[in-house]
Amino acid sequence: MKRIPEGAGKLLLLAFIFYLNFLSRIIISPLLPEVKEELALSASQASGMFLALSLGYFSALLGSGFLSARLGHKKSILMSVFLASACLLTIAISNSLYVLYAGFLSLGLATGLYLPSGIATITSLFEKAFWGRAFSVHELAPNLAFITAPAVASFFLGRSSWHLLMAILAGMTLFTGVVFFRIDAGNFKGTAPNLASCSYYLKKSEFWLMAILFGLGITSTLGIYNMLPLYLVTAHSMSNADANMLVSLSRIATLATALTGGVLSDKYGPAKVMGWMLFVTGLLTAALGMLHGVMLDICVFLQPLLAVCFFPAAFAAISEMSSPGERNLLISMVVPFAFLGGGGIMPWIIGIFADHGLFAQAFVVTGLVLASGLFLARTIHGTTET
Repeated sequence: MKRIPEGAGKLLLLAFIFYLNFLSRIIISPLLPEVKEELALSASQASGMFLALSLGYFSALLGSGFLSARLGHKKSILMSVFLASACLLTIAISNSLYVLYAGFLSLGLATGLYLPSGIATITSLFEKAFWGRAFSVHELAPNLAFITAPAVASFFLGRSSWHLLMAILAGMTLFTGVVFFRIDAGNFKGTAPNLASCSYYLKKSEFWLMAILFGLGITSTLGIYNMLPLYLVTAHSMSNADANMLVSLSRIATLATALTGGVLSDKYGPAKVMGWMLFVTGLLTAALGMLHGVMLDICVFLQPLLAVCFFPAAFAAISEMSSPGERNLLISMVVPFAFLGGGGIMPWIIGIFADHGLFAQAFVVTGLVLASGLFLARTIHGTTET
């Protein structure tokens, strides 16, 4: 039996930083009706905050390598945390739409700096044999954020205001930064994007395969999460409260299955786990478009259980494709493209289907696309496993 690695405490702190990072980016969704009413915004003006956040996050991920190469991973994480705290405080005290736009754009830039340096730091804390399990602990953060965001928002909106919630998030983020400042982790520099390094990876078919696979993984989690409540209300006549409650509750068990994904990745290899998780998740996603009543409710619970198993294996696979010094560079190249596809383009396509009365069919088609990931993963088998 293997002993618990010495870096476990540092990993938990990084996971909590990632939790606050992710929560800060999705908390506006359950708060949006209140913000929209308070500032008398149109729907397009309100949704513009998501666009600003996404643009900032996308840009920061692409450019994060320049920062970590100059400052090192620890200082990059600290800059991400402290800037995010300042942005959250700005949002908390704002009553202007354009200040909110600037705040969310800046929040996206700040939070986007974390992930490449966070992943590189985790791989430096553990031996390769523990990578899958380490990443699975780290991936508890977004799953926990998905569960807690609606509950936290409802608690504050029933007793205070969204302004206070954002201010408290700013304070908690600042505190974690102070704690991380005092520990020894991430004290090495990454590799800045350069024409030679970028060209090397961009020419490799494995890079584009990983970008596609990661995009499918994001589609299966964040993309479906964003569209599912609207689908349940529109196509299955659920109330908003019931739909949100069902989707939120369905994420609770993912805290356990995310850990399972890491164990499976260490045992069977990242490529196998990525492929089969996408295949089964794809079938369950397609089933969302075909089932009704109790069977639909069961499928809503099962779909995210397996979807989250993808990410520990995916981060392990990306880590195996590069040297330790270039690991952050590769992540900062793969993840932006994946978020653009899985978090932006695929939900947009589902929305186009919905506008034409084909909401259910959109889930069937999306499920089939996800299931195709099994065959894509098999093509990188030799690259991601040793």
